[in-house]
Amino acid sequence: MSRLQGTYVNDNIGAKLVISQANDSNGQITAASISYNGHNYPATGHYHFKNSTGPTTVAVLTGLDDSTGYVALSLTAENQEFKRLKSFGGLVNFNAETIGIGGAFIRQ
Repeated sequence: MSRLQGTYVNDNIGAKLVISQANDSNGQITAASISYNGHNYPATGHYHFKNSTGPTTVAVLTGLDDSTGYVALSLTAENQEFKRLKSFGGLVNFNAETIGIGGAFIRQ
């Protein structure tokens, strides 16, 4: 089990990130969800520790809701306590809109 696993909330944009399965040995996030604007996006991704050991970590997640569209987040953490994940990303939907999202996700 990775310390990255957990529930994170971004109150500024009303979003929630849940990372259920992450593997430090290969950097895979195989089960996650991003909830935003009343929609849930099942997500997967990859993360990497700086110089393979950290402490800084970067990650990318993509999620798809078949009725809405895609969401993608780039994330970084200053240390491996993962209390705060800084993010920047976007949502593209089937109404041909693009919406920028970001800010800090705080571990709950």
